[in-house]
Amino acid sequence: MSCQNFGMKIGQGGADTVIKAITSALTTLGGELMLGVEATSVEVEGGKASVVSLSDGRKLKARKAVIAGVHPRNLVDRLVPCIAPNFAKSARKFRPGPATMMLHLVLDSLPEWRAGPELQQFAYVHIADNYDAMTAAYQQPLGGLLPTAPVLVVGQPTAVDPSRAPAGKHVLWVQIRAVPYAIHGDAAGTIETCDWAQVAAPFAERIIDQLEQYAPGLQSKILGSKVLTPLDLKRINPNLVGGDSLAGSHHLDQNFLFRPFPGWSRWRTPIRNLYMVGASTWPGAGTGAGSGYMLAKQLAG
Repeated sequence: MSCQNFGMKIGQGGADTVIKAITSALTTLGGELMLGVEATSVEVEGGKASVVSLSDGRKLKARKAVIAGVHPRNLVDRLVPCIAPNFAKSARKFRPGPATMMLHLVLDSLPEWRAGPELQQFAYVHIADNYDAMTAAYQQPLGGLLPTAPVLVVGQPTAVDPSRAPAGKHVLWVQIRAVPYAIHGDAAGTIETCDWAQVAAPFAERIIDQLEQYAPGLQSKILGSKVLTPLDLKRINPNLVGGDSLAGSHHLDQNFLFRPFPGWSRWRTPIRNLYMVGASTWPGAGTGAGSGYMLAKQLAG
């Protein structure tokens, strides 16, 4: 809704532009960014979050607050097992949405969209045959089936930012928004295995064939490709529970004042000075740091 009303911002040079800006602001203000070390637990003293223990043995004492940018399940299962039982129960019941698969392509030129050359001017193109196909593309993965014709979110960032690829070349990413995390079968009946390691290549071929219907000749433009399955995404980012790129379903009972779950909508937890931010909290998914920004304003008074 925000994007519809105010437009979508694209970081020039790459998707990590926002990350670099945020970390630069952190270090400029005297903060320290620690990479390659895991937070293993949050210690609680007198009902108050006091210390964060790291995997290398260090302990960081919190003066103002401990702010955890994690999925609710990771908070209660990995960081604070002593948290109130009712909160822990709600966190474990926090539902993931459908899993996601990503297909990254390096292209010799932009897709030649059948709908018209105007589409080469847009950073995002959404593809679906019709409403019935969209319904099937959602329901099939919920039943554990690879969808016959998935809904595709196609990103062509070099259409608006040529600096993301060598001169004259382009990159394309395709988000297959709804796929099963655990495969039980194939709705199309052509892929027999249920192991994502073996499914990735033939399912990617299905996606490219689907794109060919809307952008004829795309196959001949592909110079390279990379597939990230839901299991890969979860391995890269433990917050993507169930391979869900949004870190939790955005159905109404888990959105707005109910996100992540009723009674805990303003980044609070049962433990004093312990807060939870990130895509699993309001305002939801997206690399905009909205939850942390709003919490910071709240803590600053």
